[in-house]
Amino acid sequence: MNRELRQLLRTGPFEVALDAAIEASGLTLERLRSRLADSGVTVSRTAISYWRTGRSRPERAESLVALSRLEQVLGLPSASLVALLGGRRPRGRTPGRPPGTLSRRSLWPSCGSLLAGLETTPEGELDFLSITDSINVNENTGERRQRTRLVLRAAADRVDRYVVCHEVDDPAYPAPELVGVAYARVGRVRADAASRALVAEFLFDRPLGRGEHTVIEYEVRLPDRQPLDHCYRRFPRPVGLYTVMLRFGGPPPGRLRRYDRPGLHGPEKHVEDLWLGAAGTTALVAPSVRPGTIGVRWES
Repeated sequence: MNRELRQLLRTGPFEVALDAAIEASGLTLERLRSRLADSGVTVSRTAISYWRTGRSRPERAESLVALSRLEQVLGLPSASLVALLGGRRPRGRTPGRPPGTLSRRSLWPSCGSLLAGLETTPEGELDFLSITDSINVNENTGERRQRTRLVLRAAADRVDRYVVCHEVDDPAYPAPELVGVAYARVGRVRADAASRALVAEFLFDRPLGRGEHTVIEYEVRLPDRQPLDHCYRRFPRPVGLYTVMLRFGGPPPGRLRRYDRPGLHGPEKHVEDLWLGAAGTTALVAPSVRPGTIGVRWES
């Protein structure tokens, strides 16, 4: 097995890994169909073709049996392709969004083109138990970094990934840069200079069953020297606990205020002052967060 195929079997996506495995085997679709038939499994060439191009996926019980046998025919480790399937795709033209949630595209409008063609976890298949943002704004070095910790729980079976979106508001500066991830593997990463947006796919070590938990930590670097007087987190779904910790290097701001919004834009609610410590740090802890935006604004 070549290095590229081994990597694809770890990261996916499913159809790319299957296509690479078929190419590496040197077998035609008809030969694959015949080998499967010899072992008592009936699957058409069209079905295999659709699987390898992403037009459809094996989801029914008999299709998953065929996929497991196909792994054997292709000489792949057991369940290596099955593990890349993730949760079942939602049916219908426009999958419904759970009540009381906001769409990703409304909260991250600049990320829409980057999300196109990138399979994301369907709405409602992950519960957010907590989100923690640690943001370092160093005016001495000009460095701006954000480290995020997500605690997630699967609300469905075979959930295997999560996609994050980040944007830079100021049109004079480039998109953020992903600089590290822990407790997950990096899948596809897309950035666009025109929209100043970043989309990153994180793959779990194994598909989660309903009720199972996982943790992801990742870090992004915001543009150096970017004038920064606020930060905010967007919530498409309820979150059990949100914490943001801010550390300022250099001259500290004179005033910090927390604000909430029901969406990306709109009137600010729950505006309150935050205390800045002698070490240039402050923290905001918000339990039972509803969909919308929570931000912190500061001024000298």
